[in-house]
Order: sequence, then structure tokens, then C-alpha cells
Amino acid sequence: MSNYLRKNDDTGKKKAAGTRGRRKVWLVSGVAGLTGVVSLAAIGVGTSAGAAGMDRLTDLTWSTAEQFVKGDGGSGRGDRNEHGDRGKQDERGEHGDRGEQGEHGDRGEHGNRDERGEHGNQGKQGDRGEHGGKEQGHGKGKEQGGKGENDKEQGGQGQNGSVQAVEVSCNADRLIAAITRANADNGGTLKLAKGCTYSLTVNNGPGGSGLPPITQNITITGEDTTLTRAANAASFRFFDVAPGGHLRLSNTTLTGGNGPTGAAILVRTGGVADITNATLVNNDATTTGGAIHNEGTTTVTNTTIRNNSATQAGGGIHNTGLLTLTETKIHANVAGAAGGGINNLAGTLTTTKSALNGNRSVGAGGGIASERGIVDITDTELTDNTTGVTGGGIGALNTQLVLRNTTITRNASVGGGGGIANTATLLLTSSTVIENSKITENFTNGLGGGGILNHDLTPATGGTATLTLRNTETSRNKATLGGGIRNINGTITLNRTTIATNTALTNNGGGGGIHTNVPITAVDPSSTVGNNRPNHCTGTVTNCFG
Repeated sequence: MSNYLRKNDDTGKKKAAGTRGRRKVWLVSGVAGLTGVVSLAAIGVGTSAGAAGMDRLTDLTWSTAEQFVKGDGGSGRGDRNEHGDRGKQDERGEHGDRGEQGEHGDRGEHGNRDERGEHGNQGKQGDRGEHGGKEQGHGKGKEQGGKGENDKEQGGQGQNGSVQAVEVSCNADRLIAAITRANADNGGTLKLAKGCTYSLTVNNGPGGSGLPPITQNITITGEDTTLTRAANAASFRFFDVAPGGHLRLSNTTLTGGNGPTGAAILVRTGGVADITNATLVNNDATTTGGAIHNEGTTTVTNTTIRNNSATQAGGGIHNTGLLTLTETKIHANVAGAAGGGINNLAGTLTTTKSALNGNRSVGAGGGIASERGIVDITDTELTDNTTGVTGGGIGALNTQLVLRNTTITRNASVGGGGGIANTATLLLTSSTVIENSKITENFTNGLGGGGILNHDLTPATGGTATLTLRNTETSRNKATLGGGIRNINGTITLNRTTIATNTALTNNGGGGGIHTNVPITAVDPSSTVGNNRPNHCTGTVTNCFG
């Protein structure tokens, strides 16, 4: 961006009759502009899932400011000068703003792109002077785009001071080179070719990555763009976000990745990733994180993560850091151990307006598994997830779990807790709080708890499993014991909650509504336990009769 200052000459009385001089001062500046314009930023707002694209907030870099003092330029303000320019002649000089009709024109006498050519677009005389080059001339490319020969693939800073995206042609080698250069240039913005499939064939990074590690602040924006691992290529993931690196990825599909951790994206401790309007599909990890393995900070928005797998934990995502999901679909992922959709191990998971459906795990947590972590879920659906152990929808072990305005429905488990399993061990506490939610049509056998299993495995050592339901419906669930809720050595509080139309498959004392081996006394009068089969409660439950 250039700032123009003119000598105060409003009256026009001080114009000289003869030739007037002009001088330029180039100011290298990283501070506020001389006219008070400090900076510009382009800000994009994420739309709902399926939106075609999203503008990103890009970093702004000052490079130069240009000061003009009024000199020779003729008399008109709006009239064209003798060479057809539209701008003020007192600022544009003899051959006009862009030199379109100047002595050698915009691209020079021969119209070539030579970076240092005498008369070319990027020639030494290219700056608004005698030969009419672009605004920033002096070896810079069109809109200050380039240091190299290819304008579109060099990017840089444009006339208005905004960061220009580097357009990466539909070639995997060009993409690798562009990321390498962005790292070397302390970051950059890359624009992938529309509708292109970049087929990667070579492992270019340590730890098994098809692209160079992200070590700087790099934005990569696609447009119906796909990154894929070639069928005959060795195993590798796509992105490795190193400590201090920040990847912003949007409007791009990642498919066919394969690696030990994070088959599509690995975010290391100290790394940051923002994934928006993307699809991560058919990626396979040999240990954890079928699509994403996050140890740092990762935000996923308006994105679909489906048909990924991990031989161990986290069929879709494995998280040990800070993970935030918004308006995202986690669908049909598979884990050989815990967390078919997401496995949260001592991390923090926040999910808003998202859906986890059709995920499967051999271990706990068909939809979500969490051990020693924090999980906060709002306005989200967990449906049709399954597990071979406990927690068809959610399996929480020594975890702080909060659900608000959330639906847990049609999930199933073999070991217990068709909808949710809340389990405490040793001296630790596992706490689940559910507000304004629905736990419906879930199923389990094993330990029971069609809707919810609340289980303290080691009460003698001081472990505590606590379950609190507020203004929540638990209905139409089925289990061998405790069709609605099964409580083993834990603590339950019910407030304005309905436990109804649940079924225990054990006819004699199965506890269609609630089955507990210890008294449950914190049940307020506005809560209802009724219309369950074969009976409402087994064990002592305040305000539950029959």
C-alpha cells in the first residue's frame, strides 16, 4: 500500500511557470501509514456445512510506503493527460500512473518478463518514472508478485499491501516447492488449482509425510481440490505440523493417506491447525488417528471426516491436545481399540453443532472415547455408533464430561452403556453432567444400562463415578439390567428428568427404568420414573415406586 502526501497548494497561486521538479521518497515502514491508514485485513466467515468456500483471515505485512511531493504535472485533475492517464497529473508524472502510454509501456519495449530487463515489466526503471513501470517497480513483479520467473507461482505483496496468494499449478512437485519456499519465507498463502487432484508419490518429510513439514504460518486454500497418495506410492501422511507451525487448510479433500499416527494430518505439540470446509476420507493409520492425530491445537469447522481407520485408537481423530469441532461430521470411522470416531486421551475436546454417526470401535467408545480428559459437547448428535466394550455413543473413563442440548440415540454396546458409559477407577473421579438432552433408543447387554451405565470400578479405593441429569429425557432404551440407567457403586442426581418407556430384558427385577446396587436419594419431585418394563426401579430410588 502507498501513502501519498501532497504539498499544501489549495490556492494554486504558487505554481511555477517553468518546468517543475518532482521528487520521490521511498519509505520502508512497519508502522502506521502516513495518512492514518494502519492496516487492512480480509476476514471470512465460516458458513454451514457444505458451504462452497471460506475466505481466511490473512496476515498483513507492510513493505513500502511511497511519498510524493507535488511537482510538474500539468493543470487538470480529472482530465486525461497527454498520454491518456486518468489520475491526477500532479502525482503521476510525465508518462502517467502505470505508464500504459509511456515511453516503454508497462512491460517494456519488448513486452518480456525479464526480472532485471532494461525495459521490462520488472526493469530498474519500472517505478512510475520515465519508463512508466508498475507502482512498486524496482525488480518486483506484477503487483510485487515475484522473486522468481513465474509470476503466478511466486506471490508476495500487492499494490495495496495485502498478502497475495501464490497460485500453485496442478502439479505435485510445484506444491512441494511452494510449501518449501513458504517455510523459508516465514509463511505464506497458497492457492491450489481449481478441480485439481495433486497425486503425491514421494515421502518428502521425516516421519512419513508426502509434503514438507509445516514450520511457519501457512494457509492453503483449495477449490474442489484433492490431495491423494498415488496407489503405488510408499506409505505417508499428507501434512506434518511441526512445533511453531500453523496450518490453515480449506476447501480441500485429503484421501488415501497412510502413516503410523495421523494418516492425513499430524499436529505435533506446539503446532496449530485450522481445518475448514474440508473432507478427510479413506485414510488409514497403523496406530492412532485415522485422519488426524492432534498433540497441539486443532480446530475443525464445516468438515467431513469419514471412512478412516486406525488399528489402535481414534478411527477418525486421536487427541491428546486441544481439539475443537464445529458443524463437523464424523462418520463411519473404525478403531481397533478405543474411540471409533474420536479418542481423547488426557486432552480437551469441545464439540458444537456436530454429528458423530455410524462409527465403530473394538474398545470403548464407539462414537467418542475419553480417558482422563475433558469433553464438552453442545448441540450435537451421536447416533448409530457401536462398540465391543462399553459406551456405544460415549465411553468416559476418569473424565469430566458435559452434554448440553445433545441427542444420544440408537447406539449399541456389548459390554454396557448403550448410550453412555461413565466409569471411574482407582482414586480418580469420572463425572458426567447432562442437561436439556435426550438419551433414546440405545441398547446394550453385558453389565446393562441401555441409556447410561454409571460404574465405580474400585469404590474401596475412593474412586467416584457421578452422574447428574437435568431436564433430560431417558426413554425407549433397552438392556439386560437397567433399561434406562444402571448404577454400580456410583452417585446419581436427577433434576426435572424423565426416565420412561425403557425396558429391562431380565424379567425378574431387571429395573426397566433404573437398576442400582446402592441407594439413589437425590431425585427431585419434578422428576418422573414411569411406564418402564418389567418394573420401574430395582434397588432404592427416591420417588420411584414399583
